[in-house]
Amino acid sequence: MLDYVIRSGTVIDGTGGPARQADVGIRDGRIVEIGDITEAATTELDAQGLMVAPGVVDPHTHYDAQLFWDPAASPSNLHGVTTVIGGNCGFTLAPLNAEDADYIRQMMAKVEGMPLTALEQGVPWNWSTFGEYLGALEGKLGVNAGFLVGHCALRRKVMGAARGEEVANDEEIAAMRALLAESLSAGGLGFSSSQSRTHSDGDGRPISGRCWRSARRWPPTKARRSSTSPTGAWTPSHPKRWI
Repeated sequence: MLDYVIRSGTVIDGTGGPARQADVGIRDGRIVEIGDITEAATTELDAQGLMVAPGVVDPHTHYDAQLFWDPAASPSNLHGVTTVIGGNCGFTLAPLNAEDADYIRQMMAKVEGMPLTALEQGVPWNWSTFGEYLGALEGKLGVNAGFLVGHCALRRKVMGAARGEEVANDEEIAAMRALLAESLSAGGLGFSSSQSRTHSDGDGRPISGRCWRSARRWPPTKARRSSTSPTGAWTPSHPKRWI
């Protein structure tokens, strides 16, 4: 017996093939059959007149904070989105020095329009590493979620407030490379940054990710860029060479 059968829906399977009327059978959390299903199921859903399709993956979101008070990621979930990718444009909530939490809150409120009160009261801010941030969300979400590691958080963690607008020295570059590698090993999907002139922190100063001034400090050609805009994300082939 199947766990679920979705019957008589218009199936659009994401392969580019034509839509067709079919049943969808599910067992142990996986689709096991698509077609004219005669097998019974514990739960049967009538989808006649409705479309049945894979969940949408949204690769550019800023749900990094909202997921703590809204684990369903609304309103994206209302539009068929089942997977969200956060940490875009160089903005993440980790890694984090405890004394920098307010700076990160103010920055996110400025660049992404997040309500400051919600950031202050709806997010625990009790992590230091990227892995600890992911752990704070683990098992509490109603959507699939993955996160890039943000340039701004890496620079702030290593360089602090005093050197936030300076060019990183060799020791700081090495520390950021190591921190990025650690964050990727803990579950980060890649690296994100922004060179957009409209991205400023809560004090109206350029975000720290805009303050690199040397090509050798940028991800190398072996890292694949996924965007041609002033903001982008990279998936590293050799994380230790980054920044």
